[in-house]
Amino acid sequence: MLTGKLKGNWFIAGFTLFLISLLVYVYYTYSTARSEIMNAVDERLLNAATSVKHILGQNYHDSINQGFDISFSVYQNKNKQLSELAQALDIAYVYSMIMRNNKVYFTSSSYTKEDQENARVTQFLDLYPEATDINMGAFYSTEPVFEQSSDQWGEFKTVFIPFVDSAGNTYITGADITLDDLNKKLQYSVTKAVITASFFFFIAILVAAIYIYLLKRTIETDSSTGFANHIALEYFIKKSNLHHMQLAVIWINEIEDINSFYGTQVGDSVMKNLLNHFKSRCPQSCKVFRLAANKIAILAPRELAGAELTDLVESYNFNSPVLTSPFIYITYCSGIASGNKSLLLENAHIAALQAKQSREHVVSYSKVMNDVKNQYQYNVSLAKEVQDAFDNNRIVPYFQAVFDTTTEHVLHYECLARMVTENGEILKPDSFINVVTRSRMGGLLTRTLFTQCVERFRKTDICWSLNISGQDILDPSLSEYIANELKRYPHPENITLGLLESHAVAHFSEVKTFIAMVKTKGVNVIITGFGSGYSNISNALKLEVNGIKLDGALVKQVISDNNIALFIEHTVNFSSQLGLQLMAESVENISIVNALKKVNVTLMQGNYFSYPAPHVNSSNEEEAVL
Repeated sequence: MLTGKLKGNWFIAGFTLFLISLLVYVYYTYSTARSEIMNAVDERLLNAATSVKHILGQNYHDSINQGFDISFSVYQNKNKQLSELAQALDIAYVYSMIMRNNKVYFTSSSYTKEDQENARVTQFLDLYPEATDINMGAFYSTEPVFEQSSDQWGEFKTVFIPFVDSAGNTYITGADITLDDLNKKLQYSVTKAVITASFFFFIAILVAAIYIYLLKRTIETDSSTGFANHIALEYFIKKSNLHHMQLAVIWINEIEDINSFYGTQVGDSVMKNLLNHFKSRCPQSCKVFRLAANKIAILAPRELAGAELTDLVESYNFNSPVLTSPFIYITYCSGIASGNKSLLLENAHIAALQAKQSREHVVSYSKVMNDVKNQYQYNVSLAKEVQDAFDNNRIVPYFQAVFDTTTEHVLHYECLARMVTENGEILKPDSFINVVTRSRMGGLLTRTLFTQCVERFRKTDICWSLNISGQDILDPSLSEYIANELKRYPHPENITLGLLESHAVAHFSEVKTFIAMVKTKGVNVIITGFGSGYSNISNALKLEVNGIKLDGALVKQVISDNNIALFIEHTVNFSSQLGLQLMAESVENISIVNALKKVNVTLMQGNYFSYPAPHVNSSNEEEAVL
């Protein structure tokens, strides 16, 4: 369902981007059209104003500036020609002007039919009282001058072009276009752009609707079988008006093997046949979904009898092949849950998992399942707490001494992990190590403890040990980190690394290489958990370790099992001959001590001697801390 939400978010982002692009397109179209219209208008104005000079002729203003009057018939004829020019070029007015004593006068002007009817035709040398500063400034310019202005004839965009007669006097020709006309053209351009954009917007909406429909069909359908998938199930449950329903999750056991042997196409055919089997037997009120490559779900209303849903799940005959070419038989386990729809899918999965683990055909969610669910939730909560402990430096080392009972001195202190909760409670590894392992934080745990031990004991002569796992050795970054820290540690011979015997055997070549590397730097290496299963001292010889530590479970039985006592005694003698140190852990009482002494074990560790503590019992460490 998360994937569907992400796709929906991407679609919304894409549509928003399209809408913004569409608005940019409208603005760009309007701006481009406006620029083109304005350039065309300016070009028409310039052509019209330039044409005025040619219609009037050069002698026209020479005569005026020399003091000669222009006859009424000549003036009238010129104005008529100018009016025809304005009409031909779709210009409001064209005219010419002179300036005398800082006042502007018309020397010619076109007119409209409306001007004639209203007796507003401009006469020769009529004063133009509305002359603006730009208008008057045009007489001193050397190039055309544009302005927007208003007067008794309306609002115009105007161009003034200065000319000089033969006597050196300046006159200007002008041309006007009404702003109403210009605005109409611009409005037409905007309307055209909006219509075009609306068309594209409509097409986009149509395409988006089709895309959403097809996308919804695609993401809610299993392409291999044509049945609705887990996304469709989650969506249906969420949107349903029914608050209480029933759900069966069917887990086919052999699909992964079928896929790996025959290929996914055959596996999909198996699933399709099973889906069709359940669909053909389902009441109309039920729906069938393919949840995953090996899972089927049947959703039923609460009104359907629980026994009927169970019978439906059990309706398949395992003795009949689900495919005949090739012949394939399958088995499955299933979990059934009923109740509130918000918990339905999770509870059905928990029941199916329980059925798989207990190898039952059908398991219904019950209080037992609720306990399992609570355990899952606890595991999730604990995983978060462990991660928080790492982030806030609440994974700390505790130390337990390994004693030499012959000299009554400490051989070294073993570093043991502890987690401090937010409430200050100290947790032993049994409480959190499983989460650390499953969360792939074992390397982080080793690095954290190793770092703290190095910092604590760097300036002391205290000997200490730390157990590492085979996965730690297989992690190149952690191995490199340990190697670099050992180069800087002043007394690496005071460090002992313990490695579980089972890990050493499982990754023999990598472990041997690692042991050789740390031993060249002076570090001691021991095999721990000896006697827990492999019990082969030749492994210690091949790995060239410095010693072995007997498994705690073995040590605890030394007082009650003579065979174990003989095994330990044999191991002690063999270790002594090979020059290997032999230690015993989990020494809890005096009876175990005496039994170990009887078989010649001298190096012991356990609560009988000392409990794990956050500090070692050494003045050297106290001085280092100070």
